[in-house]
Amino acid sequence: MNKVSITTLEVCSMMLLFLIGSTVVVGLNFTAMEDSILAILIEIGFGVPLFYFYLYLLKRSGWKEFIPLLEMGFGSLLAKVIALVFSFYFLYIAGRVMNDFAFFTTQLLFPDAPNWIASIPFLLVVAYCTMLGIEAVARSAVIMAFCSLLILVTLWLLGFFSEEFQARYLLPLFAQGWEPLKKMIIPTGLTFPYGELVVFLVLLPIVKKEKLQKVVWIPIVLAGLVVMITMELVIGILHAPFANTYYFPFVKAMELVTYLGIVEHLEIFTYLLLIGGGFMKVAVFLYAARVVLTQLFKLKQKNWHVLLLLVAVYLLSLHRSDDIAEHLHVGLKLVPYYLHIPVQFILPLILGLVVFWKSRKKKTAQGQTQ
Repeated sequence: MNKVSITTLEVCSMMLLFLIGSTVVVGLNFTAMEDSILAILIEIGFGVPLFYFYLYLLKRSGWKEFIPLLEMGFGSLLAKVIALVFSFYFLYIAGRVMNDFAFFTTQLLFPDAPNWIASIPFLLVVAYCTMLGIEAVARSAVIMAFCSLLILVTLWLLGFFSEEFQARYLLPLFAQGWEPLKKMIIPTGLTFPYGELVVFLVLLPIVKKEKLQKVVWIPIVLAGLVVMITMELVIGILHAPFANTYYFPFVKAMELVTYLGIVEHLEIFTYLLLIGGGFMKVAVFLYAARVVLTQLFKLKQKNWHVLLLLVAVYLLSLHRSDDIAEHLHVGLKLVPYYLHIPVQFILPLILGLVVFWKSRKKKTAQGQTQ
């Protein structure tokens, strides 16, 4: 596959939006109460080396494309099976992110409307952008990342300086010990959102990588800081014991913020955040699935492939998502164990060990011949 022209800034913008995704709107976890920000710090410390492990794996293999990389690690036949597993994973997680957007829309903006009212137009926009190519998606990521950060900073300032924010709600820290932190981090905090960066194993070999390794930690740390600040704002307004009782705690916190009875309903701006982040996350997963399947079956990329994948995403999204409670239960209790851990950690670790051994053996053989 030909290299595509994507700058380092565009890759970092894609990563930032991908990591924020639906996290700040529907993915905030307050299991550790006031200590939740400490859990996020630990997760950042895990996310950075995890992504550099993915980078090391690609670099050690000579920046092979995804299917040749799998064949190097697992052999031709097993690589095909694992490629299908990865493509299913990408499509299924895209469907789950789409459901985040759909449930938010039908719960808050258009109550009692069926989910397909929000899902299908959203997917059609994602599909159109994916047909234009990853370069178009990457260039739009720069604009959306700037707008998202601008909206976030504005909401933070309005929230932190409002009468509803109570700094005393942020304390005490580490009053409950390590147990709540462990429950928040393992496995959900380790797999979402940083573990989902495994999708970039597909994208990075086909983009220009100049300077990428030096700066790729920035969007990971920045996304973590965004989540931390947002969580502190939510805790300061709602209080930690109550924050976890809402499906959309950030939305509820912004709903309570008012100024002089005139400036209110700031929660509408969180919808814009979900549009940008959710769009980028679904687009990246959809494009990655398209790349894997076209490489696997040696096909030229056609627009109708995207439409088929679009149908697959929608059908996969219907599984056990009758309501938002079931959707969140599956996403937080089942998916981390049965999908995230095998795809994000076990398979890349095995692949990394085999690639390291083969590349080292090859260098040794070359040294002996010289």
